[in-house]
Amino acid sequence: MTENRWQQILSNTTPERPADLDDLVAPGRQSKARGDLLFPDMDLLPSAALWERDADSHINIGVRIHKMPEAAWEIARRLAAAAIERNVVPIILSRVDCSGFEQFGFRVERIPDEELAARAAEEEMRKFWALAIIIDGQDVAQLY
Repeated sequence: MTENRWQQILSNTTPERPADLDDLVAPGRQSKARGDLLFPDMDLLPSAALWERDADSHINIGVRIHKMPEAAWEIARRLAAAAIERNVVPIILSRVDCSGFEQFGFRVERIPDEELAARAAEEEMRKFWALAIIIDGQDVAQLY
């Protein structure tokens, strides 16, 4: 992402949250967990070209999210500031269906809950995004 994109993310971070449209349409519903997607069986793998990457002048870091933070906007501000100041691109590795970072424009990769599958998925994301490091979301304050 360009520095202008990070400045836009930084300026849009707010503690305000969008309304959950599912709750507005069908309050009190009993549905399966969000994030369950059904894909048809196919032999073709999606091309990596679908996810265009930025220039190689930055370093990608992974940010592991185990539960949705109460103030995702504060973490988003720190990550956007780090992206501008330190030329890093945070990739959110979320074990929850809604991490809270989607609304700000961060790249969010869904990681399964089960520990063995989560480790395998994180390793795959580390290789795919060439992540220099993976840190826990609660440790973001230590980026400064």
